[in-house]
Formats: sequence, C-alpha cells, structure tokens
Amino acid sequence: MTLDDTAKPAGPKRRKPGRTPIIDRWHLAQEYGPDDERCKCRGNKFKPAARHGVGTRYTARYIPAYGAKPISRSFDTKGEASAWLDERVSSVVRGDHVAPDRAATEFGVIAAAWFDTLTADSHTASTRRSYESLLDTHILPRWQHVRLVDMSYGDLAAWIASLTTRDGLSGSTVRKCLVLTRKILDTAVLDGYLPRNPAAGIKAPSAAKKETRFLTREDVSALVRSADYLDGIKRPGRRTDLHPVEELPRDERGRATIPDDVPASTDGLLIDVLAATGCRWGEIAALRVGRCELDRTDSETSAPAPRLRIEQSVSEVGSKRGTNGGSKMEFSKTKSGKARSVAIPPRMAQRLATHIDGRGPDEFVFPDANGGPLRNTVWSKRVFRRACDLAGLDRAITIHSLRHHYASVAMSRGADPVRVARQLGHSTPTVTMSVYSHVHERGLDDLARLFEDD
Repeated sequence: MTLDDTAKPAGPKRRKPGRTPIIDRWHLAQEYGPDDERCKCRGNKFKPAARHGVGTRYTARYIPAYGAKPISRSFDTKGEASAWLDERVSSVVRGDHVAPDRAATEFGVIAAAWFDTLTADSHTASTRRSYESLLDTHILPRWQHVRLVDMSYGDLAAWIASLTTRDGLSGSTVRKCLVLTRKILDTAVLDGYLPRNPAAGIKAPSAAKKETRFLTREDVSALVRSADYLDGIKRPGRRTDLHPVEELPRDERGRATIPDDVPASTDGLLIDVLAATGCRWGEIAALRVGRCELDRTDSETSAPAPRLRIEQSVSEVGSKRGTNGGSKMEFSKTKSGKARSVAIPPRMAQRLATHIDGRGPDEFVFPDANGGPLRNTVWSKRVFRRACDLAGLDRAITIHSLRHHYASVAMSRGADPVRVARQLGHSTPTVTMSVYSHVHERGLDDLARLFEDD
C-alpha cells in the first residue's frame, strides 16, 4: 500500500483569520444594464435584491481563527459595519479576541469546570473543601448566573466592599473570596472566554491581625502532663489512686496540680511530637511507622539524628455538595506538595521507638481505636480541650498552637529561617518570615539592649 492509497481527500480550504468584505444585502453583485430601473440608493451601481429596503442593509463578517466559523453582525450603515469590523479584527491580531458565544458563558459554568480540575495531587482535601464552602456560601449566590461579559471591575469591587459592610465578613474571609474569584476568572481568560480579568486590581480589605497567644515550654509541659493524667483516669480500674479532675487543686493561674508519678501516655506523646517538630496535625495523623527513621545518625559526627519522613497529610472532609453523607478521612500530598524530612529530638526518638515497637511499617504511628488515622475533631474534644482546661490555658489555644510554639521558639533563638522553613514545610523562607514576623518584633527589644551601655 502506497502513501497515496491511504491519503485522505482534501477537505475545504482553511480560511485565514481576519476580515472579509462587507456585504450589501440590499443589492446583487450585478451592475445595472442600460435599460434597468434604478433604485433610490445614492451612489449605488448594482441591481436591487428581492429584499431591498427590508431589514438592516450591511453585514460585516470576520474569521477569528484558522478554520473557525465566521462571526457576523448586521448594521444599517457601511460606516458602522466597518468600525465594528475594525475593532473585532484588531482584537484578533492583538490576541485578546473573545467570541460572543464564549463571552456569554455564565460564571457558574467556569467555576464548576475550574473546581473539577482540583485533584488530590494539586490541592489538599481541606483546601478543596474550603474552596467549595466559599463558592457555595459567598461567591456563587451573587455570580453563578451572571454572564462573563457582564462582569465588570466596578460591580466586582462593589461586591467585595459589600461582603464587609453588609454581610459583616472578616477581612480574611473577604480576601479569600476575592482571591478565589480572581483564580476562576484567570482560568476564563486563559481558556479564551474573556480578554482580561475584570477582578484584576481590586484590593481586598486588610485582614485584622489577631494577637497570637504563644505557648511557653512550661505550657507545653503542662499540656503533656495533663493529657497523661486524663489517660490515667479515663478507663475504670486503670489507676484507682488518681482523683477525679474536679478534685485536683489549682494554682492562681487555674492550672491543676498533677501528681509526679503519672505515667506517660500516647496522647501526651502526640502533644510532645507536635510541639517539638512543628508539623501540621494532618501530617502527624497520616504518619506511618515505616516513615520513622529513629536510628538515623549524622554522616559526619555519627551523633543521633532521628527523622520523620513527612510524605502526605490527612484531613477530615465534609460531605460533597448535594449529598447527605457524613465526613470522611481523605489523604493528599502535604500542603507544599513536597515530601520532607523532619528532625526530632533524640529523647523523643527513644519514646517513639518504644511506642511503635512491634508494629508493621504501614500502620499509623498514632492510630484511632480502629487502626485508622486520628480525627482532629474527635481527639481535640476528647483530649486536647480537656488538657487545656487542666493546664489553665484559654480557648484561644488550639492544636495548631503547638506548631506556632515550635516556630516561635526556633526563630527567637536565632535559628536559620531557611532551616525553619524546611522543617515547617513552608514553600520559601519568605513565608516563614511573614507568618512569624511578630517574633522578630520581640527580638528588636533584645537588639536595643545590646547598645544599652553605649
């Protein structure tokens, strides 16, 4: 079989993008003969068509891309047709042309298509759920059925302002709404639905900075001991000599006095690991035994250098839109999308080694009663909140405060921001410096004291 035998018949010639001649619909492409009766159109030398004088006279037409269908529009005058054609063809040449049918697409259609591109490889489950909540609660009620071509800078800016003034949303939530809307409209631009993003340049209200309550080492120690105590009394018969929580004496800070002989617990170890590594809850909840490098040593000094290999995260995700299902645990990559090696203190490595002794490499380091990953909501209510109460800590303290504790201690002691960022899993040290800028503010006083005697 030769090449000619398999060649497909040539199709219609692909038309080049650009303008086509303006069509006069009132006249034929035939000049008047000497005996023909002429119409009253001034300066015209062509015979009238059957539809002469009916409807608009001129049709302008252009081709937006190679092989695309022509786009046309009718006008009363040739000047109007020519002006419209000039503008449309110029947009084709500039590369910002949008076909009318595409510009008429509703925002909700693009938002749904954009959301479907979010995968477990690109976004964590909690991030996808957060986006879904913002869309359903704040964005789609206003913009779902609005055509892209009708979304203007002014309308978008007014909407952003109303989220604060009318709906009373926090600056942080309003900023998230703007960023998400801008992301979706960026997709519309890239896909040829819009020539430019109408949300570009809109400023969100500044988010009020919350004063972060940082845990001290004494606070963390009190939390660990409180969790140990709670573990000792939660099962009947385990420790008959321990008093109920209500009977424990408390100091002036409201901190309960915990007996010295309370044995260590898994819950206390979990708090200690979170505070001493700076890992996110989802990263430790997803940690498996085979990712614990507890016998690792430094290649140069042979000193103990244990590590935890953080490769994924797990989060509790609510039911999908339109369903009545409960929450489920969903695994994904880490927030940065990259695996990392996290250093842990040698004394903690010894406790972890005892804790995971005899387990298989695929088992979770901190499993729930069924062997699955711990749920943040369940453990926080069952253990962490009660431990905070025993330790005299207020409701502002959360599990994430343990991560803040690690970062603030490391940076206040002069740790290299690059190394701290790597430990925390931040994409760049700039993120670390921005999130924990308050630590540097406190350090300014220490700098001033260096010059006190000058």
